[in-house]
Formats: sequence, structure tokens, C-alpha cells
Amino acid sequence: MTLLIGFFLIASWTAAAIAELPPGVEPCPRTNDLAQYDRCVVKQLNVITPYLAKGIPSLKLPALDPLFLPSLTVDRNLEALKIKANMSQIRVYGATNFLIDDLKANPNDLSVSIKVQLPHVHVNGDYDVQGRLLLLPLNGAGSFKGNFTNTEVQVNAQGKEATDKNGVQRIEVDKLVTKIRVGDGNIKLKAPPTHTLAADAAATFFNSNPRLVLDIASPIIEDTAATVSRALAARALGALTKAELLP
Repeated sequence: MTLLIGFFLIASWTAAAIAELPPGVEPCPRTNDLAQYDRCVVKQLNVITPYLAKGIPSLKLPALDPLFLPSLTVDRNLEALKIKANMSQIRVYGATNFLIDDLKANPNDLSVSIKVQLPHVHVNGDYDVQGRLLLLPLNGAGSFKGNFTNTEVQVNAQGKEATDKNGVQRIEVDKLVTKIRVGDGNIKLKAPPTHTLAADAAATFFNSNPRLVLDIASPIIEDTAATVSRALAARALGALTKAELLP
């Protein structure tokens, strides 16, 4: 759910007029008035949102609505949830329809704190899973669709200065902590005849107890979102030097 953090980091730390930014997006000048800086960043994020949907090639950011993930592997052993899953052809819709509740950015120490809401997110793709949710076996393969509403996301990120293999100074993500609470959701699972009963049982259990399941799965959701967000941020930050970001 934090798929936008990659660009949030770029927008928050950018201080110079960078040609790589889309037309109409103005950099926020560095200042010790952090409240003023925050307002500038929020304004620019609102301006750039339409570009995020289709992607920003110059910053190596793919289209974010839908965001396409060719593959995703989950292997976790929690007390109430043990799961090994390979998912593919995943598409996430709604990631750019976010509402910013709070944003604090500091270009001097490269820190960013963001709280956003995602009113509606739709996800579909293919799955191959083995495991257990409480006493319910999770075994089978097929395709899935999921609708999730009123998702709250809190992200705290910290950047650091680094030198790449060519001696060029850049900015990297040092720490990224994510907290996510999905308000509600429902899923549909489609499986071949040999796995239909298991798929129906899993979908029925989730749809009857979405709050329970979402709370149990929260660590996996947060870790997965953070991993994808780090990858997006690394690609975007890798397209710019420290001098371009912080002249």
C-alpha cells in the first residue's frame, strides 16, 4: 500500500530545478521553515499525481495505476498464519487515488513522515499457495480478485548520502518503516476443480472475518509494501545525483 513512497521521497528531498521532473512540477526550495516546506511538497504531490498513474520514465518509475508486479513471493511463519505463496501477473488499481492526512519532510536530515488514506484499492492476479490460517488449510492455485477500502498508511523514511561505483554521490533510502491498516475488504478466488473446495472455504472465511484476517496478515502486508516501495525509491533516486537533489 505504500507504492507511492518512492516518489514521495524524491519530491520531498528535491530542492533544485530538475529537468527530470514532469512539466508543471516545481521544486521546493530548501528552507529552515519546515512548515512552509511541507506545504510546498504537498502542493507539488497534488500536481504530479496525474503523471504517477502513467509513470515517469525519466525517473524510472513505472505506471502506478495500475501497478504491474510480474511476480511476488511470500514465505512467512507466524503464530496464526503460516504461508508460502507465489503470486504472479499482479495488478494493483487505486494507488494514485490517495488523500494526504499529514506530511513532514526535512531536506536537511533527509527524513520524511507521511500519513495517507487510500479509499479503494483493487488487486487481481494469479496465486499458488500452501499454508494455514488459524485452523484453515491454505492449499491450491488459481486466480484472485480483492477489493480493499479505507486503508490508512503511515510511512517514516530516512535517507542517507552514498557514493556509487563510479564515484558519483547519490541519495539512498536508509530506513523505511511502514504501518498499514486496511479498513475492510473482500476477495474472490477462482481455482480448477481439484482446488475449488479449498478456494471457496478460504474466500468464505476471509469475507466472513475480514477484520480478523487483515489484522493477522498485517505484518506480511507491511513487509511486502515496504519491499516494493524500497525498490521504487531506489530506481527513482538512482536516476538523480546528490547534486541534483540537494544542490
